[in-house]
Amino acid sequence: MKLYKPMIGMLVAVLLSGCSDSPEKESKEPDKPKAEQTEQERNTKQDSQREEQSKEKGTRNEEQSSKQEDRSENQQSKNAEYEAIRSYVGQKVNWKPGVKESIQKFVRDHHQFYEDTLTYGRIKNVNWEQQKKHADALIKEAKAIIPEITEQIKTMEQNNLLDIVSIDDDPRDLKLDFEVLEVVLEIATSQKDTTGLVYAHRILHDLDVELNGTKTHKFGMSSYHHGGENRPALWEYIKKNGRERPQYWNE
Repeated sequence: MKLYKPMIGMLVAVLLSGCSDSPEKESKEPDKPKAEQTEQERNTKQDSQREEQSKEKGTRNEEQSSKQEDRSENQQSKNAEYEAIRSYVGQKVNWKPGVKESIQKFVRDHHQFYEDTLTYGRIKNVNWEQQKKHADALIKEAKAIIPEITEQIKTMEQNNLLDIVSIDDDPRDLKLDFEVLEVVLEIATSQKDTTGLVYAHRILHDLDVELNGTKTHKFGMSSYHHGGENRPALWEYIKKNGRERPQYWNE
């Protein structure tokens, strides 16, 4: 019997080894449930991602809505500001009775004089005696009107109707144009300089367009009604002839 013990031992070892295969296979069986669990986790993860995306989308929509509201408010503010400026610039000036009419007549009559005596080549044969007489009359008349314009300015300033922005019918611009007319004509007639006559004519021409509705172009020599892009030529002319130019009302 002792001779067979090794064989019995080997047989037992083989049997035991065959039995050990079964637990190992069983331990590998749970792979399928793991696969099912992974699918569930994936679905849960996708649900979580969709929820996060939905939250992000909601946040973006809120931000966009907020930005749109801000833009709308800004646009409304700009529109209100624009309407306020337009209302101010285009305000109807309450002129003292007769003043505006006298200004319109002044412009119309004196503009016509220079049309009759300077245009169509007549400036080449200026009658200086005639021009001096007319310039003196114009200056005298302007000096009588300027105090009326000044009074209009003071009244509007007291009522806070004027600020640093020019309005369409600005009495300050009219006052400047009248004062410039005086200086330019004094230079022109004292030195018999036709350039001064031309400038005076062009100031009156522009004023006639704005004050009396004359249908024609403008020279840009007057200040009234936002005109005057060519006024630097006037300032240079006055300076060159040793005179002090009238100052613009907000300078």
